[in-house]
Amino acid sequence: MNKAYRVVVGLGILGLGTLAVMAQPQGKTVMGSEGMLFGAKVSSWAKLNGKGGVQEAGVTIPLAAIEKAPLPTPNTPPPSGEPMMMMPTLSLEFPDVVKKTTFLDHLDLYWEQFGHPPERYLAPHFDFHFFGVSQAQAMAVDCKDLTPPAMEMTPKGYAPAVPPGAKAAEFCVPMMGFHGLPLSEFSAPGQLKPGLFDKVMIAGFYSGKYTFTEPMITREFLLKKQNFSFEVPRPAKVGRKTLYPTVFTATFDAKANAYSFVYSGFEAGE
Repeated sequence: MNKAYRVVVGLGILGLGTLAVMAQPQGKTVMGSEGMLFGAKVSSWAKLNGKGGVQEAGVTIPLAAIEKAPLPTPNTPPPSGEPMMMMPTLSLEFPDVVKKTTFLDHLDLYWEQFGHPPERYLAPHFDFHFFGVSQAQAMAVDCKDLTPPAMEMTPKGYAPAVPPGAKAAEFCVPMMGFHGLPLSEFSAPGQLKPGLFDKVMIAGFYSGKYTFTEPMITREFLLKKQNFSFEVPRPAKVGRKTLYPTVFTATFDAKANAYSFVYSGFEAGE
């Protein structure tokens, strides 16, 4: 999926101060890093089982951050001409125990104020890129390696990230890579459903590796305060021995007035 990139004034990488977890407490929650998103504090964390293994890895985002995400106005028209590279609105590192034992490493969150092409994704929305590689590796993705993801890496129920016969350069996104969409997004082969989306789970690749999962969710849908879940896309081979999550859940806590975005159901993969 080819995305249009734009510079959002006043936004950048915020709050990277990772809190190292030297000794992992058992059966408790350990914290990762914190950052500010549109005036609200966002944090990453993990819940451990009695043996110190990761049961859940998540991010808590106050509803206030979603409500205050800037919307287009007559004074902020979408950029025209060639797309520009856009930096993450917020980056968060997961706790060390998550990075060392599971597929997950960090979150690069993008606020897409104008949405982005194709037309189905033009609604203002958040791109939650949960990477399985380090932030330095993600930032180094320059789309010079245009090798399409091997077909055997395409998760079950997903379309190839680079359609057969297409030019790979048109589908690679700097600092991300190639994006694979679920078949449920299509009304016919190569034809996306009409109308605007509300939420979708994307699979990401670069340089022959499976590198991220990306829940993409509209601001409008999140303001409904609804719980939902996705099956996490997984290729036949993850590319390294690790614990891989199988379920992504978004839960709205009315008392805290915040969402928890959580990966769970970790299974051994390689």
